[in-house]
Amino acid sequence: MNFHTAFSTVIAELTPQPWDYTTPDGTRLRVIPEGLSQDPGDGVVLMQICEAAHVQVTPDGPEFSLRTSAMPELLAALHARTECTVSASWDEELTVRPEADGMRLAYTVWARDTTGQGADVDRTMLLPEAQRLPLASALARAAGVARGWEDRA
Repeated sequence: MNFHTAFSTVIAELTPQPWDYTTPDGTRLRVIPEGLSQDPGDGVVLMQICEAAHVQVTPDGPEFSLRTSAMPELLAALHARTECTVSASWDEELTVRPEADGMRLAYTVWARDTTGQGADVDRTMLLPEAQRLPLASALARAAGVARGWEDRA
């Protein structure tokens, strides 16, 4: 193996890779580990819903910061198809709940609205049942990467 191949392999393994799902109407769900050093249990997985109506205005959308310490509860709810609410801070929360033929994901975060003003921003989407377990798998993988960035002091 030459130096460039080895270097590219290392960079690829260190770079957190997103998991994306896009609905037929263009709403995108993204899961990606933050990849920053944190205290044990405080590793972060970012969950982002970018609604189709906002794609041109804010292509990334506001993110919900999910701590690794909250991951077991969320994964259990996704596997059991039950409702679960986790908080990132006093004013930010994510809820998943069974709805119709899928799971409703909804979060509120403090971010900038489409005019650039600070505001509580709500995002929601209905994830089809066929994507429930792939989401749980993506969250588990992202949590593993985020835990790898936690200080093991």
